[in-house]
Amino acid sequence: MPGPHLYPTPENPIARDPDTDDHAGMHVERHDSFASFRETTERFYRADPVRHTIPVTALAAARSYEAGPAPALLTLHEDRTVLGAYLRTPPFPAHVGALPDMDTAELVAALCEHDPAPGALLGPTEQVGRLAAEWCRSTGAIRELRIRQRLYELHIPEFPAEVVGEERGFVPSDIPWLAEWRAEYARDAGDIGVGTDSSEDALRSFLDSGRVPVLWSAGGRPVAMAFHSTPKYGMSRIGNVYTPARFRRNGYGAAVTLAAARRAVEAGAERVVLFADLANPTSNSVYRRIGFLPVHDTDEIVLHRM
Repeated sequence: MPGPHLYPTPENPIARDPDTDDHAGMHVERHDSFASFRETTERFYRADPVRHTIPVTALAAARSYEAGPAPALLTLHEDRTVLGAYLRTPPFPAHVGALPDMDTAELVAALCEHDPAPGALLGPTEQVGRLAAEWCRSTGAIRELRIRQRLYELHIPEFPAEVVGEERGFVPSDIPWLAEWRAEYARDAGDIGVGTDSSEDALRSFLDSGRVPVLWSAGGRPVAMAFHSTPKYGMSRIGNVYTPARFRRNGYGAAVTLAAARRAVEAGAERVVLFADLANPTSNSVYRRIGFLPVHDTDEIVLHRM
């Protein structure tokens, strides 16, 4: 019969058997710099840059976070093996999609020692749901689903032949109206990152962080925008796809999305991805029609402290 030390107690609620527990030697390391975190996670993230698209692009844009609130940069280890990673760069939610599959209570307890009040969690639907439930159980927080998105990857592009217009390059004189469009996009999409600062300076910082604007023009004027991230580990993500209301229902969003994908491939991307809000059936239908296929669903869950 096993000894009493193997059973949970009030003093040790997650006692485990080190001979049978795959993660008995797991420990968390907190990193004081993006450089240290990047060095530790590079091989881990490189193995699946599509699943880890959010932390990969966040690390590529690390300079834009250095002047803001302190990030939470955590890695989980067993001996010298990296089991997973946890990344939170305010004002964005903590990304949990790279955490290991292990006892949820033990995992949350370990993370709470370093980041007890992340504000929100983001990750694949089933995984983030388990973690959020345990976070609420252990801290008394109240959970709320803010948005559910689907991650898509481009397979065989299907350009909509009936769309008029052409891709056009970005020039610095575009910044004033492009900043206004990003503010409109943020209001429509509820993008907390853009919404916190939609100024021209914020747009310049966004461009400096490796985001590349692509525009669609018709009748001699811009009618749609999209951005792609500078490829990292062969992956680029398209975002901030926006067509002003007065130009919609003409296929411009589909056209500029594929134009951004082509630009990303020309820049070295082997895999091109994007997120779509599942509450918007139109955008999901458009992305499927032009060649994007689902990868997985992702939830952002807000943790309200009581």
